[in-house]
Amino acid sequence: MIDASRQFWRQTFFVLLVLLGMSIPLSRFAMSSFQFLLLFAWLLDGLSLSVLSRFFRKCNPFEAIYQTIKYLLNLIASNIVDKTALFWQNKTALVIASIFALHLIGLIHTSDFEYAIKDLRAKIPLLILPLMLASMPRLSLKQIHILLVFYVLAVFGGTIISLNEYLKQDFEDIRQISVYISPVRFSLNIAFAFFILIYFIKTKSSLKLWHRLALLLPIIWFIVFLVILESAIGILSIFIIGLGLFFYKMLTGASIQVRILMGILLISLPITAYWYINQQITTMVKPPDLDFTKLETHTKSGNKYLHDTINFGVEDGKYIGIYMATDEMAAAWNKRSHYQFLGRDEANQLIQYTLIRYLTSKNLHKDAEGVNALSEKDIKLIEKGIANIHYVESPSLKTRISKILLGYQRYSEIKDPNGSSVMQRVEHWKASVLIIKENFWFGVGTGDLPAVFKQTYEQINSPLKEQWRWRSHNQYLSICIAFGIFGALWFLFALFYPIFINQHYRNYLFAVFLFLMILSMLTEDTIETQDGVTLFTYFTALFALSYPPECPMKDEKQ
Repeated sequence: MIDASRQFWRQTFFVLLVLLGMSIPLSRFAMSSFQFLLLFAWLLDGLSLSVLSRFFRKCNPFEAIYQTIKYLLNLIASNIVDKTALFWQNKTALVIASIFALHLIGLIHTSDFEYAIKDLRAKIPLLILPLMLASMPRLSLKQIHILLVFYVLAVFGGTIISLNEYLKQDFEDIRQISVYISPVRFSLNIAFAFFILIYFIKTKSSLKLWHRLALLLPIIWFIVFLVILESAIGILSIFIIGLGLFFYKMLTGASIQVRILMGILLISLPITAYWYINQQITTMVKPPDLDFTKLETHTKSGNKYLHDTINFGVEDGKYIGIYMATDEMAAAWNKRSHYQFLGRDEANQLIQYTLIRYLTSKNLHKDAEGVNALSEKDIKLIEKGIANIHYVESPSLKTRISKILLGYQRYSEIKDPNGSSVMQRVEHWKASVLIIKENFWFGVGTGDLPAVFKQTYEQINSPLKEQWRWRSHNQYLSICIAFGIFGALWFLFALFYPIFINQHYRNYLFAVFLFLMILSMLTEDTIETQDGVTLFTYFTALFALSYPPECPMKDEKQ
């Protein structure tokens, strides 16, 4: 039997664990705070208030304070020794925490200790979460489900807050509606919450039909929100993981008829997705059929139009360069804005080109009449650097594809990656590969990544502007750069070991989460930020170390 004081602290630990999970999609400050409070509860596990009260009942105040301090120090020391011993006996916990150890080893040959210490602080969850969860009792299945429900509610709440930001229409980039954490990390949270809801629908046999239908609403909403957020990683992750699960069910289906049907669906889904994307691309880049004899030749002010179908290209299936009357467009713009037509917008882009594209997106002519038809809101958006009304009013998968296409066209034609996050990644990866070649065996150390990237960008004369000269945007490349090929191999081992030991891959939730992380690490430095490393470590440690051993590591029927 567990005494009441220890039961209290373990219940407290669980509540704090739930709150930490809820903070991951909502607040970096809360993430840090709840990890500190978890550590506090871990250290004071077993503290008896009755013992403390007895000191003050039977002793004078000074002796009571002395006995209290002595009691607390002994308790904390005992907990540290006993719990650390449990941690050292848990191979899975050690392997997860070894990623933090890798960063400690990287201090040996680093030169920038200031950045290295900052990086280690961000990676603290890799150490303390496996340490605490390995040395506390495993959770019950009911507790796991409670934790997951509150996590999904927090994610849902985060999307509602972001929806409010979206409805305000006061943003330059749709990603700004993710106000608390990185939009990419938020997308990963949404994708995982999506699969958690699928898990509950599938495994909770006690749910009534209307309960299952009710759970479908947030599932649909999560997809809709990812489309609004233009989250390629979120949408692709759900699509790829969903296909994988579908394929698994097809192989293990009960009857040949079910397998055939699922096989047909499995083939048709990617074909349909390819067809949709191909149709969108074709529509966006295919020049419209024009009869130049039917185009207007002069503006209402009597100025001649220029119809340029070569230099300005096509956007959203429209020629950008037709109906151009530059002089009167410039004069009309300068009357409406304090940003001069030949100057730059707030995004440091030539404002004339921002204006031209914006007018095109609104089907307005590039003349005085077109400029005067713009609302004050339109003027403010152009000044901010928004070149397409759809970026603000109707963000979607189509809009995201359009941005990628424009970025690719600009990169292929003039080698300028600055306007596209996708093309910027090409430059990041080029620099990464060069750094790895020069530091193949042992890497550059924990703290030297910013410096070596800065040096490499200058060395290759990268067209990236200073504000876009980031790190790899690929976790595997980042690890290889920092710790060399041996560190990269160990990282891969530490990534996969927890799910394969003791057949943890049979746990639907763990398998989905790990695959989600694996995919994200292809295009993001997932564990290089606080929200990313906390998300990764929290659920990896939870499923590997706290999942109830009496439950089979697969879909639980309850």
